[in-house]
Amino acid sequence: LGEDDPEYQNRALIDVLDVRDRALFLQSIRDNGTLNKIYETVNRSARLAKQGDLDTKELQPTTVVNPEHFQKSCEQAFYDALVELVPKIKASQEERDYQKLVEALEEIAPTVSTFFDGDQSVLVMDPDPNIRSNRLNLLGLLRNHARVLADFGAIVKS
Repeated sequence: LGEDDPEYQNRALIDVLDVRDRALFLQSIRDNGTLNKIYETVNRSARLAKQGDLDTKELQPTTVVNPEHFQKSCEQAFYDALVELVPKIKASQEERDYQKLVEALEEIAPTVSTFFDGDQSVLVMDPDPNIRSNRLNLLGLLRNHARVLADFGAIVKS
């Protein structure tokens, strides 16, 4: 649930049952096909987010993303979706209801796809460091929300 990741190791030591529950849940969403709906989006975001410096525990977009640096509407849409995601993820965490988390990630996936590949898509690694950092933070926030469940980079999809 987090390959060689001290944050996940500490979490496992604190709550072994949560680790078991998350592992079983991941198996069930892999088996029922739900994982396929979010895997590519989350994984692509996480890979790019590694090039930024956002703390993996940060979940709040309003503190780490500056809307004044947005160049395209897909950035605002991504930001708005992340703002809406925060209470859903927090509720999922508090209730240990990972289905809510996955449903929230499914909802945001089309917005993230537009950010990457739509008519209004962006080049994440913009030459302007403020724009680049802002975009990496958007991706980092999505990665962090997904990390509430697991490190998607460590998941074998099939």
